[in-house]
Amino acid sequence: MKKIVLSNIITVFAILFFLAFSSPLYAGQIGPAIFQETYKTDNLELKLQGAGLKTFLAFKVVAAGLYLEEGVLPVDVLENNSKRLEVVYLQPIRKKELQNATTKGIKKNVSEEEFWQLSDRIEQINAYYPDVQPQDRIEITYDPEIGTTVSVNGQYKGTIEGKDFARAFFAIWVGDRPVDRDIKLSLLGYKNNERF
Repeated sequence: MKKIVLSNIITVFAILFFLAFSSPLYAGQIGPAIFQETYKTDNLELKLQGAGLKTFLAFKVVAAGLYLEEGVLPVDVLENNSKRLEVVYLQPIRKKELQNATTKGIKKNVSEEEFWQLSDRIEQINAYYPDVQPQDRIEITYDPEIGTTVSVNGQYKGTIEGKDFARAFFAIWVGDRPVDRDIKLSLLGYKNNERF
């Protein structure tokens, strides 16, 4: 009897040890959206800084995750360093709404002169947006050597040049006038958003 109990205790400790030191499959889950711990390409290795949920009138609208280079401080998020934003849509949204939100979000975070300098590139990113359905994912990745690449559900759509555009676009989410202050804090890792 003692041998059986001892054997069970050893088994439990072995399982706990394995769970404590094994790597999770993903770093965060916001609603049905899963965000992997890292994003890797031949040129980039980024880590999930934070993830958050945006709601509107009690409806869960989008979940988003922000990836940064290791060692980049949240205060430097808009500087000329590699970064990635993944946005998972939880409600159907027409592309016109995405286009309007991007245009307005950039306009809020730049000067009038900067906005007009960016206008052609804003039109470029707006052309990549589709009508989205729940679980669709738009990925925006900035590499200083390449520019800002846009993918939808893993399918490459195009690349937009300029660190000024990258700064303006990411400011929509983590700039001085973000789309939502709570999700900004969550993306930067300052706040744990609702996870379930």
